[in-house]
Amino acid sequence: MWTDFRQDITYALRGLRRAPGFTAIAVLTLALGIGANAAIFSLINAVLIRPLPFSDPDRIVFLWNTRGGTSTPEPIGPGRMMDFRSQTTSFSAFAAISHMSFTLSGHGDPGQIPGSSVSSPFFDVLGVHPLLGDTFHDGHADPNAVVLSHRLWMRLFGGDPTVVGRSVTLNQRARTIVAVMPREFVWPSITARPSPADTGPELWIPGGLGDIPRPATDEDADVRAYRNAGYLRTVARLKPGVTVSQANAEVAAIATRLSRTYAEDDGRGATLVGIREQFAGSVRRPLLILAGAVGFVLAIACANIASLLLGRAADRRREIAVRRALGAGTGRIVRQLLTEAVVLSAAGAVAGLALAWWLSSSLITVAPADMAGMVTLLDPRVLGFTLVVACAVGLAFGAAPALEVSRGALAPVLTDGGTRTSGSRGTTRLRDVLVTIEIAVALVLLSGSALLVRSFVRLTRVDTGMATHNLLTFDVSLTGDRGAYQEKQVAFYAALLERLRAVPGVSAAGAAVTLPIGGDDFGTQYRVEGKPVPPAGRTPQAGYQIVMPGYFAAMGIPLRAGRDFRMADDRRAPPVALVNESFAHREWPGADAVGRRVRFDDSAEWMTVVGVVGDIRHLGPSVPPRAELYQSVTQRSFPFIAVVVRTNADPYGVMPSIRRAIGELDPQIPLAHAKTMDEHLAHALSRPKFLSTLVTGFGAVAVTLAVIGIYGMMAWSVAQRRKEIAVRVALGAKNREVLGLVLRKALLLTTIGVVAGLAAARAASGVLNGLLFGVEATDAIAFGVTTAIIALVALAASYWPARQALRVNPVTLLR
Repeated sequence: MWTDFRQDITYALRGLRRAPGFTAIAVLTLALGIGANAAIFSLINAVLIRPLPFSDPDRIVFLWNTRGGTSTPEPIGPGRMMDFRSQTTSFSAFAAISHMSFTLSGHGDPGQIPGSSVSSPFFDVLGVHPLLGDTFHDGHADPNAVVLSHRLWMRLFGGDPTVVGRSVTLNQRARTIVAVMPREFVWPSITARPSPADTGPELWIPGGLGDIPRPATDEDADVRAYRNAGYLRTVARLKPGVTVSQANAEVAAIATRLSRTYAEDDGRGATLVGIREQFAGSVRRPLLILAGAVGFVLAIACANIASLLLGRAADRRREIAVRRALGAGTGRIVRQLLTEAVVLSAAGAVAGLALAWWLSSSLITVAPADMAGMVTLLDPRVLGFTLVVACAVGLAFGAAPALEVSRGALAPVLTDGGTRTSGSRGTTRLRDVLVTIEIAVALVLLSGSALLVRSFVRLTRVDTGMATHNLLTFDVSLTGDRGAYQEKQVAFYAALLERLRAVPGVSAAGAAVTLPIGGDDFGTQYRVEGKPVPPAGRTPQAGYQIVMPGYFAAMGIPLRAGRDFRMADDRRAPPVALVNESFAHREWPGADAVGRRVRFDDSAEWMTVVGVVGDIRHLGPSVPPRAELYQSVTQRSFPFIAVVVRTNADPYGVMPSIRRAIGELDPQIPLAHAKTMDEHLAHALSRPKFLSTLVTGFGAVAVTLAVIGIYGMMAWSVAQRRKEIAVRVALGAKNREVLGLVLRKALLLTTIGVVAGLAAARAASGVLNGLLFGVEATDAIAFGVTTAIIALVALAASYWPARQALRVNPVTLLR
């Protein structure tokens, strides 16, 4: 068997070497299909398949608040978290997380580092062990301890193995390094909506009183009674034998009990989310769509190769007949032909891996930031997947030609002197079917890309409600005595904005605790004076933003009525608020909102509305404006803020002057995360851009492969009918009659393929629901343009072989 197998491979290689044109086209076609699949599978493997770096990750879940009977997750307040921690019996370990930003000093210029404050059982929940030292454990954590990520350890200490026990200064407080995590431990910033964040924490500190993670606003606050201050992300490990559904039922029952006990919990529920869904839930669907797209490309590539092999097999009918006459059995011939197909597929796989390397590097440049770091090709699963695909493809496109030419009568083939090369009717019909399938699949893929492109174009044209051009943003965090008292915070922010407005090239400056489009997001429940108390669970909600005076002018958000905040609106002045147009129209339709009063649901202090501003799309271009309530930093400040600076020219050209102005005010204040608002907007559009770009690219490849397949089919068909065409021309047939004779078949196959493709595309378009903006999944323009493109390229691919048929010299051919 080994001798026969070796001979089959040797003969296959010799045969492919004798047909370099066929081999080159086949290998290139396979490389496109297999390479695209390998590149996308490398991303799917990294995000959805690769084991997480935790012990038994399927038993790790996140606990979130829900509200009003919906399943939308929200962070949990400390008081409510403590109740869940003490009342649940489904978990063996339970921890909470609070995201914080730390100012690191003592290692060059001060810089901001993302980190987390966590409950002491955090690392026990995850079941991970440090590379160096020892982490926190349940009830045992030095309040001054810090655990470093592998990345931060390498950046600050160059991988020094003696780092445990050394001290670092964070937020002007000395902390002792107790552990360094391994390289594979990558923990993202956890958000209520399942979505990997751009950058995760690089260090972890233990929680404070009651083992509760500290809020970013005030490290020394006793937050144990807070129930509405939802800032905690809660993670837990299920006990052995407890299922997720059982634990979900328990936390839902506890949430119901708490809603009856505490007025603040009225209308709140709870839900569990698995760690895999938490990390990759928002990208699962786009990745599966990409997998389907490259699967279509591979299907067209297989159809092309099968069509090529059918034509090649038809030309080898006499050879096969001789082999059979000399005693070769059907199984032996089929094995030989399948070996040739597998060898061809293996060559395509090697070329495909090379292409996948290039595609992977390209994916890193176009992928959203939360996916780019996951793209990798050096993984045994990717290589194994490529090998399996290559073998499956080889067997798939080699089976039909092998069976076709290994049967049939020998005499007609051996006695025609080799003058007849046309294949059987079965071969012709099979090639016609393959070409029709190619056209249909290409239309499905191209119509999907057309829908995604139209959706992305609509997103880029959305009016966000603010002027994003020439707008620079950066973060500032206050530490030590300056950040501990609100009056000092406000004084520093006022002095900072005054200096920035004096910088040459700066036309306006403002600040907000949370930036729109890419910043964090706050929400609040509120009451309106003069309106009845809403029923349980129906308290109205609005977005909640805290801004400095001058913020709206700097952002280009119009003031519709009343006035902006003033520096005189301090904590000694009566509380004031601004609302946006959506808030005003919802609460006071047809009436003036200025002078009305609102308050937070958990506060007894009324705020007077002094102005109305225009609506903005705070959550991104794809999310409609919502009701927004604004409060002034001068009446509620935080030790961190995002500054916005409007410039007269390129914002980065003014950056050195801005850095000098901040350094003159306080050289220990780092300027972090500097970006233009246009870059924030581009980041918000990165995922739909990534998806539409890749699907469009795969659609273009599919159309190209379909054109090659149609051209090959027509060229083969013309070659088989060259004697018939010569006779017709010799008997006086005109060029247009011969051209029509050849194109008629192409037109028929194109029509069948387009009709089948339209039906399949309409059925498959529902997969894109939820990913489209401003475009219906059955958009007539997208389907019309796609149909026209497919029909034109199919007929164009058929026209050249038809023209070649007219150049046949009938006298020479008939002789």
